[in-house]
Amino acid sequence: ISVMGDGGFWHNGLLSGVASAMFNRGDRVLVIMQNGYTSATGAQFIPNTAGNRRDGKTTSDIAATLKAMGVKWLRTIRTYNVATMLGSLREAMNSPDKGLKVIVADGECQLARQRRIRPQIAAQLKRGERVVRTRYGVDDEVCTGDHSCIRLSGCPSLVVKPSPDPLRSDPVAHVNNGCVGCGLCGEVADAAVLCPSFYRADIVQNATWWDRLKWRVRSSVIGAMAGNGASA
Repeated sequence: ISVMGDGGFWHNGLLSGVASAMFNRGDRVLVIMQNGYTSATGAQFIPNTAGNRRDGKTTSDIAATLKAMGVKWLRTIRTYNVATMLGSLREAMNSPDKGLKVIVADGECQLARQRRIRPQIAAQLKRGERVVRTRYGVDDEVCTGDHSCIRLSGCPSLVVKPSPDPLRSDPVAHVNNGCVGCGLCGEVADAAVLCPSFYRADIVQNATWWDRLKWRVRSSVIGAMAGNGASA
Protein backbone atom coordinates (compact mmCIF):
# COMPACT_ATOMS: atom_id res chain seq x y z
CA ILE A 1 0.00 0.00 0.00
CA SER A 2 1.37 3.41 -1.00
CA VAL A 3 0.25 6.59 0.75
CA MET A 4 0.54 10.18 -0.42
CA GLY A 5 -1.05 13.48 0.52
CA ASP A 6 -3.08 15.60 -1.86
CA GLY A 7 -0.38 18.27 -1.84
CA GLY A 8 2.17 15.66 -2.90
CA PHE A 9 -0.27 14.36 -5.49
CA TRP A 10 -0.41 17.72 -7.29
CA HIS A 11 3.30 18.41 -6.76
CA ASN A 12 4.72 15.25 -8.32
CA GLY A 13 2.68 12.18 -7.36
CA LEU A 14 0.36 12.55 -10.34
CA LEU A 15 3.23 11.91 -12.74
CA SER A 16 5.84 9.92 -10.82
CA GLY A 17 3.22 7.86 -8.98
CA VAL A 18 -0.08 7.50 -10.80
CA ALA A 19 1.07 7.97 -14.39
CA SER A 20 4.03 5.63 -13.82
CA ALA A 21 1.82 2.94 -12.28
CA MET A 22 -0.67 3.20 -15.14
CA PHE A 23 2.07 3.09 -17.78
CA ASN A 24 3.81 0.09 -16.20
CA ARG A 25 0.49 -1.64 -15.41
CA GLY A 26 1.39 -1.86 -11.75
CA ASP A 27 -0.94 -3.90 -9.54
CA ARG A 28 -0.94 -1.92 -6.32
CA VAL A 29 -3.07 0.06 -3.87
CA LEU A 30 -2.69 3.82 -3.46
CA VAL A 31 -4.25 5.84 -0.64
CA ILE A 32 -4.44 9.60 -1.21
CA MET A 33 -5.02 11.62 1.96
CA GLN A 34 -7.25 14.42 0.73
CA ASN A 35 -7.26 16.99 3.54
CA GLY A 36 -7.44 20.00 1.24
CA TYR A 37 -4.13 21.68 2.09
CA THR A 38 -0.36 21.31 1.93
CA SER A 39 -0.10 20.59 5.64
CA ALA A 40 3.62 19.88 5.75
CA THR A 41 4.57 23.48 5.01
CA GLY A 42 1.81 25.46 6.70
CA ALA A 43 -1.58 24.57 5.20
CA GLN A 44 -1.16 26.43 1.93
CA PHE A 45 -3.98 26.20 -0.61
CA ILE A 46 -3.75 23.63 -3.41
CA PRO A 47 -5.93 23.06 -6.51
CA ASN A 48 -8.52 20.95 -4.62
CA THR A 49 -8.81 23.24 -1.57
CA ALA A 50 -12.46 24.00 -0.86
CA GLY A 51 -13.21 27.66 -1.47
CA ASN A 52 -9.73 28.60 -2.65
CA ARG A 53 -11.28 31.04 -5.11
CA ARG A 54 -13.58 33.99 -4.65
CA ASP A 55 -16.46 32.03 -6.14
CA GLY A 56 -16.02 29.35 -3.45
CA LYS A 57 -15.32 26.56 -5.95
CA THR A 58 -12.29 24.34 -6.34
CA THR A 59 -10.26 24.46 -9.52
CA SER A 60 -9.48 20.75 -9.71
CA ASP A 61 -10.85 17.47 -8.40
CA ILE A 62 -8.58 14.53 -7.58
CA ALA A 63 -11.15 11.81 -8.32
CA ALA A 64 -12.00 13.35 -11.70
CA THR A 65 -8.30 13.66 -12.52
CA LEU A 66 -7.71 9.99 -11.67
CA LYS A 67 -10.62 8.90 -13.86
CA ALA A 68 -9.21 10.96 -16.72
CA MET A 69 -5.87 9.18 -16.20
CA GLY A 70 -7.63 5.85 -16.73
CA VAL A 71 -7.95 4.60 -13.14
CA LYS A 72 -10.83 2.09 -13.08
CA TRP A 73 -10.89 1.01 -9.42
CA LEU A 74 -11.53 4.20 -7.45
CA ARG A 75 -13.22 4.84 -4.10
CA THR A 76 -13.72 8.12 -2.24
CA ILE A 77 -14.21 7.44 1.49
CA ARG A 78 -14.69 9.86 4.37
CA THR A 79 -11.48 9.65 6.37
CA TYR A 80 -13.21 9.69 9.75
CA ASN A 81 -15.45 6.71 8.92
CA VAL A 82 -12.98 4.11 10.15
CA ALA A 83 -15.10 0.99 9.58
CA THR A 84 -15.85 1.92 5.97
CA MET A 85 -12.20 2.78 5.37
CA LEU A 86 -11.07 -0.60 6.71
CA GLY A 87 -13.61 -2.36 4.51
CA SER A 88 -12.41 -0.48 1.43
CA LEU A 89 -8.77 -1.32 2.17
CA ARG A 90 -9.64 -5.02 2.49
CA GLU A 91 -11.66 -4.85 -0.72
CA ALA A 92 -8.75 -3.26 -2.58
CA MET A 93 -6.20 -5.76 -1.25
CA ASN A 94 -8.38 -8.76 -2.11
CA SER A 95 -9.77 -7.49 -5.40
CA PRO A 96 -9.29 -9.79 -8.40
CA ASP A 97 -8.98 -6.71 -10.61
CA LYS A 98 -5.46 -6.07 -11.83
CA GLY A 99 -4.00 -2.61 -12.01
CA LEU A 100 -3.86 0.47 -9.83
CA LYS A 101 -6.54 0.70 -7.14
CA VAL A 102 -6.96 4.11 -5.51
CA ILE A 103 -8.72 5.13 -2.31
CA VAL A 104 -9.21 8.86 -1.82
CA ALA A 105 -9.41 9.38 1.95
CA ASP A 106 -11.46 12.57 2.08
CA GLY A 107 -11.38 14.61 5.26
CA GLU A 108 -10.54 18.28 5.70
CA CYS A 109 -7.64 19.11 8.02
CA GLN A 110 -9.28 19.88 11.37
CA LEU A 111 -6.88 22.70 12.25
CA ALA A 112 -7.57 24.46 8.96
CA ARG A 113 -11.28 23.73 9.26
CA GLN A 114 -11.47 25.38 12.67
CA ARG A 115 -9.73 28.48 11.32
CA ARG A 116 -12.20 28.55 8.44
CA ILE A 117 -15.46 28.04 10.35
CA ARG A 118 -14.66 29.99 13.54
CA PRO A 119 -15.40 33.43 12.04
CA GLN A 120 -18.48 32.01 10.31
CA ILE A 121 -19.87 30.70 13.59
CA ALA A 122 -19.08 33.96 15.38
CA ALA A 123 -21.02 35.87 12.71
CA GLN A 124 -23.98 33.50 13.00
CA LEU A 125 -24.09 33.90 16.79
CA LYS A 126 -23.88 37.66 16.46
CA ARG A 127 -26.91 37.59 14.18
CA GLY A 128 -28.77 35.46 16.72
CA GLU A 129 -28.89 32.41 14.46
CA ARG A 130 -29.11 28.84 15.72
CA VAL A 131 -25.71 27.12 15.88
CA VAL A 132 -25.11 23.45 16.70
CA ARG A 133 -21.67 22.39 17.95
CA THR A 134 -20.83 18.69 18.26
CA ARG A 135 -18.73 17.38 21.13
CA TYR A 136 -17.74 13.87 22.18
CA GLY A 137 -17.16 12.52 25.65
CA VAL A 138 -16.46 9.40 27.69
CA ASP A 139 -18.85 7.95 30.26
CA ASP A 140 -16.77 7.52 33.43
CA GLU A 141 -18.92 4.64 34.64
CA VAL A 142 -18.55 2.65 31.41
CA CYS A 143 -14.84 3.30 30.69
CA THR A 144 -12.82 0.16 31.42
CA GLY A 145 -9.58 2.09 31.91
CA ASP A 146 -7.42 0.07 29.50
CA HIS A 147 -6.83 3.20 27.35
CA SER A 148 -6.78 1.29 24.06
CA CYS A 149 -8.85 4.11 22.57
CA ILE A 150 -6.05 6.60 23.30
CA ARG A 151 -3.34 4.37 21.84
CA LEU A 152 -5.28 3.72 18.63
CA SER A 153 -6.75 7.19 18.11
CA GLY A 154 -3.83 9.52 18.74
CA CYS A 155 -6.21 12.47 19.18
CA PRO A 156 -4.61 15.20 21.36
CA SER A 157 -8.00 15.89 22.97
CA LEU A 158 -8.33 12.30 24.23
CA VAL A 159 -6.49 12.21 27.56
CA VAL A 160 -6.78 10.58 30.98
CA LYS A 161 -8.11 11.93 34.26
CA PRO A 162 -8.48 10.52 37.79
CA SER A 163 -11.43 8.19 38.16
CA PRO A 164 -14.35 9.73 40.09
CA ASP A 165 -15.04 6.28 41.53
CA PRO A 166 -13.16 5.90 44.87
CA LEU A 167 -13.09 2.12 44.33
CA ARG A 168 -11.13 2.46 41.07
CA SER A 169 -7.54 3.65 41.31
CA ASP A 170 -6.80 3.58 37.57
CA PRO A 171 -7.46 6.79 35.60
CA VAL A 172 -10.22 6.87 32.99
CA ALA A 173 -10.26 8.27 29.47
CA HIS A 174 -11.47 11.83 29.06
CA VAL A 175 -12.20 14.16 26.12
CA ASN A 176 -11.04 17.69 26.98
CA ASN A 177 -12.26 21.04 25.65
CA GLY A 178 -9.98 20.82 22.64
CA CYS A 179 -12.47 18.44 20.99
CA VAL A 180 -13.50 19.64 17.51
CA GLY A 181 -16.26 17.07 17.06
CA CYS A 182 -14.67 15.00 14.28
CA GLY A 183 -15.86 11.75 15.87
CA LEU A 184 -12.66 9.80 15.23
CA CYS A 185 -12.43 8.59 18.83
CA GLY A 186 -15.83 6.93 18.71
CA GLU A 187 -15.24 5.54 15.22
CA VAL A 188 -11.98 3.91 16.34
CA ALA A 189 -13.61 2.46 19.45
CA ASP A 190 -16.42 1.00 17.36
CA ALA A 191 -14.20 -0.38 14.58
CA ALA A 192 -11.76 -1.95 17.06
CA VAL A 193 -14.63 -3.30 19.22
CA LEU A 194 -13.52 -1.44 22.33
CA CYS A 195 -15.70 -0.50 25.30
CA PRO A 196 -18.87 1.47 24.36
CA SER A 197 -18.03 4.42 26.61
CA PHE A 198 -18.03 7.21 24.00
CA TYR A 199 -21.04 9.43 23.54
CA ARG A 200 -21.94 12.34 21.28
CA ALA A 201 -23.50 15.58 22.47
CA ASP A 202 -24.87 18.36 20.28
CA ILE A 203 -24.56 21.76 21.97
CA VAL A 204 -27.19 24.17 20.67
CA GLN A 205 -26.58 27.91 20.93
CA ASN A 206 -29.39 30.40 20.32
CA ALA A 207 -31.82 27.51 20.75
CA THR A 208 -35.29 27.79 19.24
CA TRP A 209 -38.54 27.15 21.13
CA TRP A 210 -38.67 23.71 19.54
CA ASP A 211 -35.17 22.89 20.84
CA ARG A 212 -36.17 23.95 24.35
CA LEU A 213 -39.39 21.92 24.23
CA LYS A 214 -37.55 18.79 23.11
CA TRP A 215 -34.98 19.26 25.88
CA ARG A 216 -37.68 19.52 28.54
CA VAL A 217 -39.53 16.44 27.29
CA ARG A 218 -36.35 14.38 27.04
CA SER A 219 -35.18 15.49 30.49
CA SER A 220 -38.52 14.48 31.99
CA VAL A 221 -38.50 11.07 30.29
CA ILE A 222 -34.88 10.34 31.26
CA GLY A 223 -35.54 11.43 34.83
CA ALA A 224 -38.59 9.16 35.03
CA MET A 225 -36.65 6.20 33.60
CA ALA A 226 -33.87 6.80 36.12
CA GLY A 227 -36.44 6.66 38.90
CA ASN A 228 -35.31 9.86 40.57
CA GLY A 229 -38.38 11.91 39.74
CA ALA A 230 -36.27 14.56 38.02
CA SER A 231 -38.06 16.91 35.70
CA ALA A 232 -37.19 19.98 33.64
